[in-house]
Amino acid sequence: MTELTQEHFELHTKNKADQHERQKIKFLEDRIKTLETAIESHAKILARFQMTEDNDDQGNIGIITEERIKENNHE
Repeated sequence: MTELTQEHFELHTKNKADQHERQKIKFLEDRIKTLETAIESHAKILARFQMTEDNDDQGNIGIITEERIKENNHE
């Protein structure tokens, strides 16, 4: 049977620490993706809300369509 030396245990500990760091990075990357998606979604909702406010100010309450979203993005 192979003799387990101090170097073996140090290498094992280092490998576990490296694996743990990779898991933490992966978790944080996943959280960033989730937050980016949420921010994009909130930005779209806010844009639509602002468009309806503009219409309310002008007395034109209407349905928001993709064409109107594109119009407002180009202004």
